[in-house]
Amino acid sequence: MAERADPSVDDHDSKPSADKPENNIHDSNPSAEKPENNNHDSNSSSDQPENNNQLAPPAFRSATYVVQVPKDQIFCVPPPENAVLAERRGNPFRCSKGKKPRRRRPRCCLCFSVSVVLLVLVLALIAAVVYVLLTPKDPTFRVERVVVKNNTRPDYGITIRAKNSNEIMSIDYKAGGVASLSFKQRGIAKGKYPSFKQDSKKSTSFHVDFHGSNIVLPKEIEESMKSQKPKIKVSLSLKMDVHARIRVGALHYGSVKFVAACDFTVDTLAKNSRILSQKCHT
Repeated sequence: MAERADPSVDDHDSKPSADKPENNIHDSNPSAEKPENNNHDSNSSSDQPENNNQLAPPAFRSATYVVQVPKDQIFCVPPPENAVLAERRGNPFRCSKGKKPRRRRPRCCLCFSVSVVLLVLVLALIAAVVYVLLTPKDPTFRVERVVVKNNTRPDYGITIRAKNSNEIMSIDYKAGGVASLSFKQRGIAKGKYPSFKQDSKKSTSFHVDFHGSNIVLPKEIEESMKSQKPKIKVSLSLKMDVHARIRVGALHYGSVKFVAACDFTVDTLAKNSRILSQKCHT
């Protein structure tokens, strides 16, 4: 009697045969993927030079760069205006650890030049003050009064005021100075200059007696001495050679000689004469 074949067994035994092609297909996949891996490797190898080109440093170009530095590594912060000066002159301040920035040489030269100029000005001012104070000024003179004595051979008493314009210098006038009185450039009397001491910024009045010469008096002088009404004015000239010594405190500065001249006009040579005009210079 023949046995029937179990269909379940046949089906089960047939599965391995059916699976074999699937395994073959699955096994072929690695071989199919190999080209993809090769392509990936080739791509990676082709990308390598591109990465090398990207890592190469760029060519240096002149430009402005901003560099950020931590605060704990900053030792000196220049003022903002230094950036403008650095751009103009290309010489920024140099900062070192624990030291202040050094100033540029032009500023030092400028300070030195200003100091020299100020020193010269101060010395010039001191020299000017010393020159003004220690350079003696000539005294000034002024006729105050004229009195005529004796009509035949007249003597003329003239009161003169001297002024010392020096700030710190005194003047010691020596006796023996010659004084002369003239009318129209003709000498009519002579006298002696007195001696006296005069402090700085002081005025002193002194009297000089002029004795008439043995000459015939001019007609205008005789008429002016005798006539009271109407009064006859007369113009006279006075000249004095004065010897003096300059003194600063107890220190004698030196001896000098003054020549004083006054041209003056009186309303009359009779009594109560009055000075109408005068011009004096030393």
